[in-house]
Amino acid sequence: MKPNVLWQPNSDVQRAFLACSARTAMIGGGAGSGKTSALISAAALQSANPAHRAVIFRRDYPSLKHIISASYQLFLPLRASYNKSEHTWRFPSGSTIEFAHLEDETAMYQHAGKEYSFEGFDELTQLPGDAVDSRGQPINSAFSFMQSRLRAAKGSNLRLEVRCTATPGGPGMGWVKNYFRIGDSGESSEFVDEVTGFRRAYFKSTVEDNPALSGTDYHRQLLDLPEAQKKALLHGDWSSYVGQVFSSYSYARHTCEPFAIPATWDLWRGADDGYAAPACVLWLALDKIHDRIFVVQELYQRGLTPEEMARAVLEMDRSIPIKIGDEIIENDVPLDGTMDSASFADIGLGDESGRGGRAEIMNRLGCRWRPSAKGAGSRVQGVSAVHQRLALKSDGYGGLIICRNARNLIRTLPAMVYDRTNPEDIDPSCEEHAVKALMYGLTRRVRWCGVVKVKGL
Repeated sequence: MKPNVLWQPNSDVQRAFLACSARTAMIGGGAGSGKTSALISAAALQSANPAHRAVIFRRDYPSLKHIISASYQLFLPLRASYNKSEHTWRFPSGSTIEFAHLEDETAMYQHAGKEYSFEGFDELTQLPGDAVDSRGQPINSAFSFMQSRLRAAKGSNLRLEVRCTATPGGPGMGWVKNYFRIGDSGESSEFVDEVTGFRRAYFKSTVEDNPALSGTDYHRQLLDLPEAQKKALLHGDWSSYVGQVFSSYSYARHTCEPFAIPATWDLWRGADDGYAAPACVLWLALDKIHDRIFVVQELYQRGLTPEEMARAVLEMDRSIPIKIGDEIIENDVPLDGTMDSASFADIGLGDESGRGGRAEIMNRLGCRWRPSAKGAGSRVQGVSAVHQRLALKSDGYGGLIICRNARNLIRTLPAMVYDRTNPEDIDPSCEEHAVKALMYGLTRRVRWCGVVKVKGL
């Protein structure tokens, strides 16, 4: 007798994804590749086990409607019943598959007392990188929290699995790319996490892997997209994608190896302050002859008190190599910089004079911060300043060059996406700390002081 096949993988990529034994796996890349159907099927693989508890997440509930609709085609023939008020499928064995959103902390903590053997995240890149893990790496707080809910009773014979889908782009593109160690071309990869010992795997999938859509009008429509969109949606390329703010950025054209700064160049800082979220300080240098700005150093760390941050900044000031003729020395000229004006607000951290803002405390220790310009359009002006500096000059390289020791700026700058409500601004849910520091540095009001360094003095 022929088996009654309800669904089967449409490609070798889907087969590999469903057969993967890694604790965490993601199938991603281009549009129309069958990622969502693979996720639904993965959730049902252990549905014959009565102890199986699965949940599939999207960022908000309206986004779940498509995946819930698609689940009917597979789960109804398996004699599962759907409870609309609880958004849950119950199978004859007693196992369940639930649909939920992660729109806010309240939604996340509704799962605090639950246990799941399977957790699915559809379009993971829609979850912003709003936290950092124990190693200081960016992550989504809800995604991280849900790992603590992944468990099963001893003897249940259940595999514990986290399965995800993603398309390049979205406010979480940066942390997702970093979490799965995805290269710009988006090729499949697998590795063992050094801390947990669990394996993570990424499977690249495109419309060409889906025989139901490959060669159809839909496929031809993707071929006719603008270049950036075609790279992301057709080829599964993670270097350029829909909604990317700084699409002109190129690693080859906008980065270089660190070097000693000529003494004749201007040197200053830009900073986005933070404590729970990472603080970022960038050191910028201007080559006035070629009108080119270099980002020469970076500090990116959370949990710093104002005093600790001031010490770290001043130490970095002094460690920057300066070139005078053939000699290289450490910088000994006091630097100033522009910091987010919110850091100057008095929050009661200072002395009896009331000067309690974090920036004011740092200034009393010698940091010489000035507040960033605030007002209508200031963020858009910052975005525009970055665009202007990224423009290529006659030598084929940008007016902004980032030294490769500024790893977090290089990681997050190409991951910025536009705000849904303001198409000229960055989506505030992006991991934008380093980019904001860059914008503050580029839009500072220059004060000329006439200091000249002379060799031997």
